[in-house]
Amino acid sequence: MDPRLGTAQRMQMGGANNNNRMTTAMRQGTAARREANFSGVGQNTKVSVVERPITNHGVGGVLKTAAQGPGRQIYDRTYFNNLLKQKNTEIMNEINKMKQEVEDINKDNSTYLTLEKKYETLIKDVRKYEGELADYNLALDKYRSDTKPEDIEALFMHIKNQNDKQRSHLDNLFAEKRDMENEIGRIESQIQEINFANEARLNDLDPEQRNEYEKLKEENGGLQQDINQNRSDLEETTARLAQAETRLKQDNLKQRAQHLKEEKATLTKRKEDLELQTNEMNLPFPEARERLLNRIKQDNAEIKQAEKDVADIRRIIETYQRNIKEIEQDLQEKKSDENEAQKYEILYQKEKEINEFMQSFEDEKNTYEQQIATHQSTIAALLEHMQKNMARQNKLPTAAQYKDQKEDLAFKQGQLENAENTYARLKVELEQRQNDLEKIKTLEGRIEKEMQQVTEKITEMEDEMNNKFTKTDDLKVVFDQEKVRLASIRTVISQYKPGLSKQMTYHSMKHDTKKNQILQSDIYNRLNDIEKKLINNESQIYAIQQYIESKGAESNYQGAFQDCMALCSDINMDLIKKSLSVQ
Repeated sequence: MDPRLGTAQRMQMGGANNNNRMTTAMRQGTAARREANFSGVGQNTKVSVVERPITNHGVGGVLKTAAQGPGRQIYDRTYFNNLLKQKNTEIMNEINKMKQEVEDINKDNSTYLTLEKKYETLIKDVRKYEGELADYNLALDKYRSDTKPEDIEALFMHIKNQNDKQRSHLDNLFAEKRDMENEIGRIESQIQEINFANEARLNDLDPEQRNEYEKLKEENGGLQQDINQNRSDLEETTARLAQAETRLKQDNLKQRAQHLKEEKATLTKRKEDLELQTNEMNLPFPEARERLLNRIKQDNAEIKQAEKDVADIRRIIETYQRNIKEIEQDLQEKKSDENEAQKYEILYQKEKEINEFMQSFEDEKNTYEQQIATHQSTIAALLEHMQKNMARQNKLPTAAQYKDQKEDLAFKQGQLENAENTYARLKVELEQRQNDLEKIKTLEGRIEKEMQQVTEKITEMEDEMNNKFTKTDDLKVVFDQEKVRLASIRTVISQYKPGLSKQMTYHSMKHDTKKNQILQSDIYNRLNDIEKKLINNESQIYAIQQYIESKGAESNYQGAFQDCMALCSDINMDLIKKSLSVQ
């Protein structure tokens, strides 16, 4: 008999743990229902080691035992019930896990909202404390500088008035913007109504007229694109021209060349005038009279334009003079407010220093530690130097001598600065005079050349007058021939005159009719009103933009701030040098 156990006789799986429930493997095997198979199923079956389904009440994590035999051969109802229980348990565990995660997420969200509100509250407190700190620092500075409370109150009222003015100005701008937006919306609605009316009228047109309208519309669109393209090209060209003019103003040689070109154009025009005057002496009286009348008209127009320009310049000068007077009055009124402006500047500097200190505390801390170490070594060296110089104490100058030397130094420095300024100014004037001298030399040579050319031209003209214009008979024959030819042309043209007059009358009447129809059209009137309103709005928008840009330029304080910092740095360097020289 085979000593190996069959599938119906082997022990339960799960190891030596007897606390586990009975498994399906301990029931009577299927082999007991028929003749015993003494050869054994496990001997004849290919064993595949896989994970066995969980049978320990659906609890995972139990140590797996080694596979014995091929496993279950028939999956009955009990197996599937256990498998469903296992999957159900896993699903419930996963659901509970997801619920716990959702609760954790909700808690985190509520915690985040709470922390965010707390952060906002703390930020507000920090801003409030920063303002209070700035106020305390300002009050401390005022106390140290023995500033009167009335001055502080006056500064407060000045700043408050400025803020009120700015606030009212912004409110006015906002109101104007809102009115303009409403106006634009109304105009757009009117345009939409006009478009709807045009569409309704177009639907009533004949197909030929509709096609003609579509063609004209496409042509209008193309022309509009061309206009936009030309406008953009014009703007680009204007920008390049402005850049070129800026570069030209910065380049002395180009300015000189431009000046010479202008002088050349002036002299060329003068030369043409002289030639014209010379030719007029030989012209017939009617033609000379007509040219003289044209020249008088041109001169009168130039005189009127010059008078208009002079009047405009006078108005501009008067405007500038009034502005200068107003500025002088403001300066006289604000002389007493210099202390207030200085106080406001001190307040701004203190607030800026506080913000910079809070932003760069760590970096400045490390820098200050390094500076402290450097200063300690410097102090040690200075102490040694002072110890060495104690023996020479009696040789030092007295306070009066030091004061005199200091005054002499300040006086000499002032003289040095005056001399440097005078040298720079004289150098600039010398360069200007040299440039003027070069221009004069160049102009003298050019004037001599031009005078020589004019003399040669006059000689040539006199020669032509003596030789060419003496042949009056030939010229008379040519004139008679030209007169006959023109008379024949006049006869031919006079034959076409009646027909052309009728066509002209017909087209003129047709044009007047169309023009009257357009002028009487409500759409034309509305479009004119809309165009005027758009032009007015564009001018107002441009004026507002210019005002905003001017105020932005006026409020730019970076240049003054950099100059002040540079002056402070120079003063500190001078003080350090003087202290070292005294030691």
